[in-house]
Amino acid sequence: MGASTFAERYQSVLVPVIFEPWASELIRRAEPGNGEHILDLACGTGVVTRQIPKLISNPGRLVGVDHNGAMLDVARVLAKEAGLDAEWIEADAGALPFNENQFDVAFCQQALQFFPDRPAALLELHRVLKPGGRVACCVQQEIDLNPMLKAQAAALDAHVGENAGNAVRAICGLPDGDEIRRLFEDAGFQNVAVQSTTLTLQHPDARVFAQGAMGGMHTGDKLSGLADGAVERAVEAFLLGLGDCLNGSAMRFPHVSNVITARV
Repeated sequence: MGASTFAERYQSVLVPVIFEPWASELIRRAEPGNGEHILDLACGTGVVTRQIPKLISNPGRLVGVDHNGAMLDVARVLAKEAGLDAEWIEADAGALPFNENQFDVAFCQQALQFFPDRPAALLELHRVLKPGGRVACCVQQEIDLNPMLKAQAAALDAHVGENAGNAVRAICGLPDGDEIRRLFEDAGFQNVAVQSTTLTLQHPDARVFAQGAMGGMHTGDKLSGLADGAVERAVEAFLLGLGDCLNGSAMRFPHVSNVITARV
């Protein structure tokens, strides 16, 4: 698959480095079992859903939901290539098109901070889970704890504009674990646990990652429309901002999130 669209760049650059490791971490926490019906909420290009059959031999219904149709188009292609039987549904998190008590397990990675109505989304998530159902989510912590995002925001501030930098900072827009716990409890979830978790992530070519990341974040391609020289200056600023996370051409950086587990 060529990496020409936003969704394809997201898949080719960000998913292997960031979202696959977090998908594995969430699946490890929730321990889905054979025959269980699984919801991948705000699924993007479907990375969590694609990991499930690698870990359990006979999953039940697999459903990915996202509001972005282009992301789902990529998810469908990748699922077909993998021979994966999954449903891909375009819908908002605050209005899920399912009857109640449909799923045993739900996942949501790095998306709750972007939901326009977080309480409504969590009420919907609670509604569609079966009694005893469980959920595993992750939400980015403060930008000061995440040097890759901090370097990216600063580079965009300087070379694109503050609005572009703020779009990256929005990824860290729900860092407070106590606030997250209250959101889940207010939606009716039980046994809510919020744990600060750090994954050490890496890419062998930081320059390639920088070029792709600034063209494939949730926040869109912030380098589009810039002259080549301006793009190069933004990438150089990103690399400089990585500091000790840059080792020669490679990058290795901590990625710090709150991981939330809960039950219905």
